[in-house]
Amino acid sequence: MPYQISDPVDIPRLQQILDGLQVEIDERERATAALARKNAELYDALQRRLAESESFNRVLVSLLQKTVLEQVLNIVCTEAQGLVGATGSAVLLLTDQAWLEVKHRLGKPLAAVEPVPVDGSLAGQVVRQGAPVLLNDPASFERVQVYQWPSDLTALLAVPLHVNGGVIGVLDVVNKAGGFTEDDVPLMSVFANQAAMAIEHARLQEQAEQLAVLAERQRLARELHDSVTQSLYSVTLYANAAALALAAGKVDVTAGYLQDLQETAQEGMRDMRLLIFQLHPPVLETEGLVAALQLRLAAVEGRAGLQTEFHVEGERRLPIAIEGDLYWIAQEALNNVRKHAAARHVAVHLYFTAATTSLEVVDDGVGFDPQAVPVEGRGGLRTIAERAARVGGRLTYESTPGEGTRVKVEVTI
Repeated sequence: MPYQISDPVDIPRLQQILDGLQVEIDERERATAALARKNAELYDALQRRLAESESFNRVLVSLLQKTVLEQVLNIVCTEAQGLVGATGSAVLLLTDQAWLEVKHRLGKPLAAVEPVPVDGSLAGQVVRQGAPVLLNDPASFERVQVYQWPSDLTALLAVPLHVNGGVIGVLDVVNKAGGFTEDDVPLMSVFANQAAMAIEHARLQEQAEQLAVLAERQRLARELHDSVTQSLYSVTLYANAAALALAAGKVDVTAGYLQDLQETAQEGMRDMRLLIFQLHPPVLETEGLVAALQLRLAAVEGRAGLQTEFHVEGERRLPIAIEGDLYWIAQEALNNVRKHAAARHVAVHLYFTAATTSLEVVDDGVGFDPQAVPVEGRGGLRTIAERAARVGGRLTYESTPGEGTRVKVEVTI
């Protein structure tokens, strides 16, 4: 049966309904687009926060790893640039209340005049006020108290480095595309606080190492003075005795005194050489740990009549602070061998991997029973353990009476 329309269709009403549906569809599309934009903004913000967190963590890791100051500063400048998209960065540290020294820079972030005076400079203003300064207008650089900024400087954000309630310096970032934003200020301020702790920690460690080196040099100077004085006094006595014996015609007695004189002089020379090599030789800084240990074995143990071996696997340079401590540990172990072990042969082994460095000193001397010797009687091993702990290393040793001793230190790099 065919359909029939009994009532006429209300076209205006139908159009009104369709228009209403279209409006609702448009509103939902706009809401969906707004939600998508909001989600994209939230995602971007999350990614920024993750990047910020990773940067903060990297700075904290540098703090915990006993990194040398130059390495800490490089990490700080690199992460600061990446954090806000800058093309230059620098760390300025107070040397006193009147001057700031540029300790590290990346790019072209700073004035041509160095050191930077606290009075009359923007960095000094940041130090004095303890608050950040943001400048995005190149014309404004001429209106503030600054020193010879580079001609291509377009944007600057300078934040203070706070430690223990005081300011130790300034972190600068420059030339971000489009300029720095107000959101960059709190971000860089939080980063600068983390960076300041890392920098101060590294500086204190550096100062402690310098004091330790000074104390060690003073101790060695005293020992060298005592050793030389004693040797020269003995040489003088034997020389006088030989002269008197020769004057009395006692040739055999004279020959005996001369032999004693020669042995005393040679022993004094060996002691002086040993003490001198307890200072870090210049070759340690210029050529590294391997070359320094080779020189030590040849100059001290070799001349003392010991048979020596030196084995190296995977050689590479380490931070100078770690190489210095490993050299000190090796020389302390070798000194123990020479003074106490009565050994004929000593071997030094160095093993380098990507993550660790191991140092071993093995001798065929008299050895000892580790259970029978009290801790306070193991002076050499105790000081080696203290030095190993300072670089985060692990000390192990094995010894048996009559069968020698093996000392091993492993350091994670």
